[in-house]
Order: sequence, then structure tokens, then C-alpha cells
Amino acid sequence: MRDLSAVLCQIVTLTFFIAVSVTSPAMGQIINEDYKILPDDGSAGDEFGQATAIHNGVVVVGADNDDDNGINSGSSYIIHLILDIAPIKLLANDGAASDLFGFSTAIGVRNIAQGSLGAVVGAPNDSDNGTNSGSAYLFDSSTGNQIFKLLATDGAFADHFGQSVAIDNGIIVIGAPDDDDNGTDSGSAYIFDANTGLQLAKLLPDDGAANDTFGFKVAISGDIIAVSAPGHLNSGGETGTIYLFSASKASQFAKLSSNDGAPYEQFGYSLSIDNGIVAVGALTSGSAYIFNANTQALINKLIPSPPGNAFGWSIDIDGNKVVVGDISDPVNGQGSGSAILFNAFTGTQIAKLLPSDGSIFDQFGASIGIDNDLIVIGARSDSDNGGSSGSAYVFDIFCPADLNGDGELNFFDISAFLAAFANQNPIADFNNDGLFNFFDVSAFLNAFTQGCP
Repeated sequence: MRDLSAVLCQIVTLTFFIAVSVTSPAMGQIINEDYKILPDDGSAGDEFGQATAIHNGVVVVGADNDDDNGINSGSSYIIHLILDIAPIKLLANDGAASDLFGFSTAIGVRNIAQGSLGAVVGAPNDSDNGTNSGSAYLFDSSTGNQIFKLLATDGAFADHFGQSVAIDNGIIVIGAPDDDDNGTDSGSAYIFDANTGLQLAKLLPDDGAANDTFGFKVAISGDIIAVSAPGHLNSGGETGTIYLFSASKASQFAKLSSNDGAPYEQFGYSLSIDNGIVAVGALTSGSAYIFNANTQALINKLIPSPPGNAFGWSIDIDGNKVVVGDISDPVNGQGSGSAILFNAFTGTQIAKLLPSDGSIFDQFGASIGIDNDLIVIGARSDSDNGGSSGSAYVFDIFCPADLNGDGELNFFDISAFLAAFANQNPIADFNNDGLFNFFDVSAFLNAFTQGCP
């Protein structure tokens, strides 16, 4: 066994120098996209980028006003960011005018045993169960083949079933925010089996009331389902509640609210969950919140610097990283839009994400998806293929020296490298030569001083 003490002594000396001389990215750091996604057949008014979702390098983007099956019938696209596979355009087998297919999208594991992915696309104005009753569709993400059409067993006029969709580990969740079981537009959500297409349960909140719009947004991670009701009036005068359910039991076990007392803040306008951590956008108050779903404890309240008028329009979380969209940010002109990357647990504003070609009224930030170090952001009113044809932007925020994956470079990453190097963990073999020596130290230090994207 080699004696690493001399090398470790050098590491300690050099990392101390780094720790006192290099700071984390400033709040004003701007990151531009790595590349832009445009559909080959995009046209004016399509609103490509209305919805985005990403899982394991596979993206699904909605264009709810595409006209292939009639005016505003809608479409969606599957894009493989890692594999060399041509984009796949998704159309409902029975698509019709005004369906808005692609208004919502989700992608996740459809079959746990096989590990296969499924893409879910909502069509909230489909009319199988009455005008604008709504529907959703499940597709194979590899072939683009339609697997199931999903309908609520009790769907009715103007329920808008499919306005929000989510999928994880073989379970699909679909919101119907204008269902009327607890009063006009009180809302509901449904659980489906992704392997059979069968409806497993209908979710209603314990205290649902008219105009709550429960089901406006839905999210699922593991056994926890989160459903937003941005119209629900809380005792403090603020509006918006998140309801947490067990997916396996189809039972409510908790509620989340901001408790800020801000009137009509629309807490729950956007929603995401990952590994028991819930991220919530409160549109009117221009803020976002991070909660522990198991304890219901508030972890952080996020407010951008400078504040944004529509901050919280969209949100997604993955691990330590949360991205929040603001379609009204005037940074590139009125309504051009932006997104902010935060550390969910420290609340640190890591960077501002902007398109390199941002322009007036693009509404960049209309939708957001994050998975590992890849972020996809929709700009539904971008006009490269005609007015409001839409686009999406891909950001790769991989940072080699960020060993703890929180999006920041600090002493914790240095400590992680020291521990990995001492244990000859492959993550410390920075030059990939199978050896652990000063060349790895030098490579790490170089990566650290270069900073994150």
C-alpha cells in the first residue's frame, strides 16, 4: 500500500489556498444555453415549449396549439439528448381541433421491472366525456407509439382532466382542476396504473371547496403524491394549499401552506417533488418554497434578486437543485423571461439562466424540467418559426469539481475530494489514469478554480 501522506499534505496546503481565494458563483452569474431545440415543422402559434419534462436524458416538449389534427389540436415531441435518435413527434390517435394536446407533459418510469420510460401528455380540452372534459395519453418514449388513452371514469363537462400530469415508478397522476365534486371548480386528481391503463383511485382533499382548483398541478416521487389547489383560501387570508397523499393508499396525510398571510398569492401555481422534498411556486407573491414532505417543515423560502413579477410561474427540483421560472422578467425586453437556479437546501441563488437570443415576449421560463445536470426550459412565445411558434433551451450545468452535487463550489467539495482521494475512490481519479497522485490533485484544483458553468 502506497503512503499517501506526502500527497495529502500538499492537498491540504493547496486546498486551503483555494478555500480562502476562490468564492462561489455570485448571485448575478448568468448562464446561457448549450443548445436550442426547434421542431422541424414548427409554425406560428404552435407554442412549442408550453410544457417540458426530462428524465434520464429524454425530453418531452408540448406544443398545445399545433394544428396537425385541427386548429389547436396540439402535439408533443420526444427528444433524446444523449442517444443519437431522431426527434419523435407525438400526436393523439384521435386528436381533434381545440384538444390542446401537449398542454402538460411528464416522463418517467412506466414499467419498474423493465425500466422502460413512458411519456404522458395531457389534452385538457378533449371532449370524450363532454365538452372540455379532458383526457391524457401514455406513449412509449423509445418508439413514440401510443399505449393508452386515459379518461376519468366519472369525467364530465369542463373538468379539464389532463391540465396537469405526472408519472413515476409505474404510477400516473392526472389533475382535473375544474371537477365539481366539492363545489364548482373545486377540482380533483386521479391515479392510474401505467402498465394497465386502469384508474386506481380518485383523490379529493379533506377540506375541498368551490374554486379551489385542486389538481391545478400534480407531482409524484416514490409513494408521495403532491397536488396543488392554488385557489384554496387558508385561515391566514393567503390562497393556495398543497395536499400530500400516499400513492399506495390513495389517502391524504398532510397539507402545506405558506403561512405568510399574503392575500391571493396563488401558492401552488407551480409544483414539483423529488425524494420527499417539495418545491412550490407562489406566483402572485413572486416567491417559491421548499418543504420536507415527511415532516412538513419549511426548509427555505426563495425570493430572487432582483424580485420578479411572475417568479414561480414554473418550477422543478432534482436533488439539491431547484429551478424557478419567471416569464415576465424584462431582462431581454418586456416579457422575455428568465429562470433562476437555487440550492434548495441553503437557499443560495446560484445562477440566472437566460437564452443567448432572448427577445421581447418570448416567455422563456414558461416550463422547466431538470434531471441531474441537464435543464430544459420552454419559451413558448419565441418566434423563430413564426409568431409564438415556441422553442426550448437545454442547459448542461455539469461541474466536475462539484463533488457533492449542490451546484456550488466550496469547502464541502474540497472535503469530499480529500476523503475520496484518501480512500482511492474513483471519483478522485480526476485524470482517469487509474492512479491516485499529484496529477489528480492538480486536475481537481484546476477544475475548482475554473468554477461552475
